[in-house]
Amino acid sequence: MIDVTQARDARIHNFLLGGHDHYESDRNAVRRLMGLAPNTPQLARINREFLERAVRYLSSQYEIDQFLDHGCGLPTRDNVHQIARRAGTDARVVYIDNDPVVLAHARMMLDEDRTLILNADLLDFTTILAHSEQAGMLDSTAPVAALFTSALHCIPDTRNPWRHVAELINQLPSGSVLVLSHLAGEDHALNEEASDLMRELTGQQWAKIRSFAEVARFFDGLEPIGGPIGDVAGWRPATNLSLQPADRTWTIYGGVARKR
Repeated sequence: MIDVTQARDARIHNFLLGGHDHYESDRNAVRRLMGLAPNTPQLARINREFLERAVRYLSSQYEIDQFLDHGCGLPTRDNVHQIARRAGTDARVVYIDNDPVVLAHARMMLDEDRTLILNADLLDFTTILAHSEQAGMLDSTAPVAALFTSALHCIPDTRNPWRHVAELINQLPSGSVLVLSHLAGEDHALNEEASDLMRELTGQQWAKIRSFAEVARFFDGLEPIGGPIGDVAGWRPATNLSLQPADRTWTIYGGVARKR
């Protein structure tokens, strides 16, 4: 049974991106968050466009055809396997989530050849890699793109997401790539206020908005490609979608970086 009175992160994002799989609790969460950050819908679009550009870039420029989409969320019009295949690769994509609503929708809409829907904690890389290899979805000798786009705000510091992401990348072959974006800001008090609100609205599903330095730590030891680590609106931009200075309470911070 789905508790429609409890907002969920995946449905919030679906609403922000113009989808239809959301309830009044999710829409109310967005309204309350917009009281602190009126540019919330724009941030969601910036994040999604970054994901699309990164997948196209890795597919066309590096011929990467294996993707692990951690915290994939509800299916949208342009999913990772569709973007990659249009860019010229016969991509294999593992979609990873543990939200039952996401899993149900994904199994209906993403059950295509060379895709796998995996019910797993997004930091449980041992299970993710084992199931992906067993299903024939992962060639452990070829580069892999590990995607964490707007997902790690759900993981608290106490779980040390930096260590888990680093350990995952260490398990992947040379040439593998980390694609990561995260809601970030430099006003600590405001970060905490918004994080407290989202934890309340989502039943503690959220963890925190992090600082730029905290997000940059995820890329330690990796080589940025395509552009520097920073505001992802400026990473190989294809449109004029960006934030005006007055709207920069928060930024979608991250980038793309390669394991040597």
